[in-house]
Amino acid sequence: MYIPTIKYKSEAQFTTAMTDHAYDIHMRTLYGIDKAFNTNEDYVVIAYLQTDDSQAELGVPDDAWIDNLEKSLDYFEEIEDYTKCQEVVQLIKKLS
Repeated sequence: MYIPTIKYKSEAQFTTAMTDHAYDIHMRTLYGIDKAFNTNEDYVVIAYLQTDDSQAELGVPDDAWIDNLEKSLDYFEEIEDYTKCQEVVQLIKKLS
């Protein structure tokens, strides 16, 4: 599964990069959490964050999965991808 690397130099560039990669981030949230749940993992890496000086992970621990999936649901509703909305809702039900 594709994990995007988001490169930025400033907070403004970070915000722009997150917007540019929004679809990949929400897809990774959906499928990463589903895979982690099915393999009994408790953490999902969503993206790698990279500046000139450092690299870090953007991840989600299991106690925040439902909150993040709800944000992904909002995103998929906004772009009117109702098939993905249904997948997110089903996963939230599975996790609850």
